[in-house]
Amino acid sequence: MGHDHPDPSTDDWANPDFCPFCGTRLTDPGAGFIDHLDESESCRERFADWREHIADDIGSEWSG
Repeated sequence: MGHDHPDPSTDDWANPDFCPFCGTRLTDPGAGFIDHLDESESCRERFADWREHIADDIGSEWSG
């Protein structure tokens, strides 16, 4: 499955106005991301995978 995330070589790649998993423009970079996860099963799964992979790096500092 392909994802439409902005190309890593562009400034939009780290733009919080876009979902980091699919590139969809978010209504808000904070709450809008959470709303997007509620609406997008594939992004919700990719976010869960990402959290699992970084859990050891964050350790007890993770509050999300």
